[in-house]
Amino acid sequence: MFERFKKIFGTQAKKDVSILDFLAEMQGAATESGENVNAQTSMAVSAVYACVGLISETIGQLPVRVKRQTDNGSVPETRSPVVKLLTKRPNEWQTSQEFREMLTQHLCLTGNCYAEIVRDNAGTPRELLPLLPQWVAVKQNADWSVEYQVTTKAKGYRVLTQRDVLHLKYRTIDGFQGISPVGWQRETVGNALASLRYSSRMFKSGGRPSGVIEYPNALGQEAYDRLKESWEANYSGTNAGKTAILEDGAKYAAISLSNADMQFIEGRRFSVEEIARIYRVPLHMIQSTEKSTSWGSGIEQMSIAFVQYSLLPWIKRWENCIQKYLIDDPNVYVKLSVEGLMRGDMASRYQSYNTAIMSGFMSANEVRALEDFNPREGGDEFLTPLNMASNGKQPEEEGGKEDEE
Repeated sequence: MFERFKKIFGTQAKKDVSILDFLAEMQGAATESGENVNAQTSMAVSAVYACVGLISETIGQLPVRVKRQTDNGSVPETRSPVVKLLTKRPNEWQTSQEFREMLTQHLCLTGNCYAEIVRDNAGTPRELLPLLPQWVAVKQNADWSVEYQVTTKAKGYRVLTQRDVLHLKYRTIDGFQGISPVGWQRETVGNALASLRYSSRMFKSGGRPSGVIEYPNALGQEAYDRLKESWEANYSGTNAGKTAILEDGAKYAAISLSNADMQFIEGRRFSVEEIARIYRVPLHMIQSTEKSTSWGSGIEQMSIAFVQYSLLPWIKRWENCIQKYLIDDPNVYVKLSVEGLMRGDMASRYQSYNTAIMSGFMSANEVRALEDFNPREGGDEFLTPLNMASNGKQPEEEGGKEDEE
C-alpha cells in the first residue's frame, strides 16, 4: 500500500507519514448504515452542504481590518506586508475571500485547514499557499515541537515547521490537530446519506403506486392488457393528474402514506436538525422552517444570535492564528469585522448612533465610518452632555468662569 502511495505521488515519502490516515480520509469510514462518510461524501447531504456553505461564505466575506495600536488609539496599518495578503491577494490565483472561504470549508469538514507560509530572505510572509488536508500529516516531536509532513504532486514529500504553516484547528483534543465534525458524527451523516440513497433508488424504480383500480370481477388477459395499455397511455407520465374515465364498474382507490412512509419523512427531517446541531446553525438559516426557533424573535435578533453563538468561535480561530503565525509586531493586530452582520434596520441603527453621539462615547466621524461615509470637518469632536459636566456646565465654560474670578 505504501509503495502504491509513493508511485501515485512520485515522492520520496518516509514511513512516518500517516499513510493509513490519508487513505482512510480518501475512502471514508464505514458506518452502521453501510455508508462511507468522509469530507467529500458528506457534502452530498444538503444540510451539511448548507451549513458548511453558510459558515465558510460568511467568514470569506467579512472585511479584514489590520490596525496598529498607538498612544492616541488604533489606526489603520499600511506598512505591514500582511495587509495585502489578508485583504487583497494571498497568492497569485486567489482573492482574500476565496482563500478564507476555501480554508474554512476544510476546517468545517475535516477539523483542520493549512496554508504554507512562503517567506522572503528576511523572514517576511510574502505568499499563502493553501494545502488540502489530505496532503498533510501532523506530528508532535519529543521536544513538544510540531512538524507538518506534506506530500504533494508538485513538490513531493517535505517537512515543514510550525513557522512555515498557518494551521487552524477545530476543537483540538491533543493540542496539535483538530477533530473532524464529520468524522466524530459519521453515524449521523451516514444515516442522512442512507436516507438520501434510499429515496433516490425508490424514485428511480418508479416509486410507490399512487392508487389502485378495483374491478368487481376477475379480468381476462386480453381485458387486463387493454386496461393497462390504456391507463399508461392516458394517465401516466406527462398525462398524470388528468381525469380518469372507468368502465364496467371499476373503481379507483388512492393509496395514502403508510406509517413507515411517515416515519421515513420524519427521519429525514430529524437528520437535518441533527446536522444543524453539529454546526450550531439555526434551522431557518438553512431553509428549514417546519419548527419554531429558540434563537430569538425577529430576523434581526436571530441573526445577531447566529453571529454570537455560531460564527464567533470560527472568527476567533482565524484572528488568533493570523496573529500568531503572520504578525511579529506586538502593536499590530487583525480583526474580522462583524459590524455589518450585527447591524439592525436603518431606524434602529440611526437611533443608536444618535444616542452614542449625544452621550459622548462616539464621534460623528466614527459613526460615519461604520456606514462607509467619508469623514466631515469637525466630526472628530466628542460632545459632552450638560448633565454630565460638573455643575451642569461644559468644561470650557467652567474654565472661563474660574479665569474671570
